[in-house]
Formats: sequence, C-alpha cells, structure tokens
Amino acid sequence: MAEKNEVCESFNRLFWHDSKLRAFHLFHRDDVDDLVMDIELISGVERKHVPMAIVFEAIAFFICDMDVDGKRVCSDDISSAGCYAESDLKTEIQKERLQYEPDSLRDYFHFSFSLCPPGGSINVIAAGFKLVPSAPEP
Repeated sequence: MAEKNEVCESFNRLFWHDSKLRAFHLFHRDDVDDLVMDIELISGVERKHVPMAIVFEAIAFFICDMDVDGKRVCSDDISSAGCYAESDLKTEIQKERLQYEPDSLRDYFHFSFSLCPPGGSINVIAAGFKLVPSAPEP
C-alpha cells in the first residue's frame, strides 16, 4: 500500500491550478495503450509554465467531457487534478463494466482533471504515470 500512496502523493504534490492542457494523444505499445498529455506545468517559486508531457501508463479507461471552446476561452487552464487509489468512479466501472472480472482495477489509479469552467473534465484509469520534459512549441 505504501507504493500506492507514493504514486498518489507524487501526483497530488504537483501544482496543477493554472497549469495548461495543450494536447493529448493515445499511443499503443506492447499490447497496452498509454495516454500522453502535453501540459505546461506551473513550477518553481517563480510559478513559470514548464512544458512537460505526462504519460499515463497502461490506461484502462479514458473518460473525457470537454467543452473545447470553453477550454480555449479559459486559456487552456487546469483548475485542479488529483490521483486516487480508490474512488467512486473506479467502483462504478468495476460494477457496471467489469462485473465478471472482480478486482481487475485493484492495481490501477484514478487520475482526475477539472478544467476551468466551462472547460469540462478528464478522468483516466491507469496503472501509473510519469512526467517527461518536452520541448516548447515554436
């Protein structure tokens, strides 16, 4: 359980408010799919936007309810984000979609993003995440 707490703590420690969501992509590798989100993460005392890619590894579910115009009007800002080892969404998915595969999401995390209203939300059920520096757009 300590490892699960470490994953959530490292994600939740990041400064998400006013970071920017620029793009997301799905990539298929080794019989699993990863979700890559290009973000500008608020970092440091200066609160600068640092271009990063966050890779959600071996995703099981990607649920996106996004108002693209609203996202753009709000400068692509993320309002908040969180990581949860257990959540109502995981329980709901397990009961409704995976009822014949008990505990299939046990080792997965729920990563949740709220964009500044009316931007919408993104929910990812994945095995883990990692941050990767990315080059700024020209």
